[in-house]
Amino acid sequence: MAERPAKRTPRTATGPRLAVIEGFAGRRSAIPFALLVLGVLTIGLVVLLMLNTAMDDNSVRIQQAQQKQASLTDSEQELAQQLAGLSAPSSLASQAAAQGLVPNPQPAFLNPTTGAVLGTASPAPTPSPTPTPTATPTPTASAGSSATPTSTSSASSSATAGSPSTGTAGTSASPSTGGSPR
Repeated sequence: MAERPAKRTPRTATGPRLAVIEGFAGRRSAIPFALLVLGVLTIGLVVLLMLNTAMDDNSVRIQQAQQKQASLTDSEQELAQQLAGLSAPSSLASQAAAQGLVPNPQPAFLNPTTGAVLGTASPAPTPSPTPTPTATPTPTASAGSSATPTSTSSASSSATAGSPSTGTAGTSASPSTGGSPR
């Protein structure tokens, strides 16, 4: 090992004297740290706003989808009710009768597992045609009935139109009041 010199001789006052100031040498400026914290907070705020906007957008989409689902469910229920009404036995019977079909009093049935015919098949009876009503006017009934409705219909239309004989427009005079409002 190398030996140390025994003593250093102090320098003479020929040059400036340097002194160590306590606590200042290890201290750094707080500005970079403050900028870092401010940047992290700003980025966090921007990310939070973007997340909030995305959540609001998704909630609007969910609400629209729920409204559409509710309307589709309502229309499905209406169609199911219509189908139930159209497939009811009374509705089917009336539709069949309108097409000229008649019920068979003695039907035959097939057994799907064996293919056997149960009962005796017989044709349904043909319905007798229903007579169509013909309008034969009677001379006395048509003359009396055509004159009366015409006169009453013209009187009622003039009363509702607000003619000068009824007083004010839109009011009709009844026989008990004599045409004057009380």
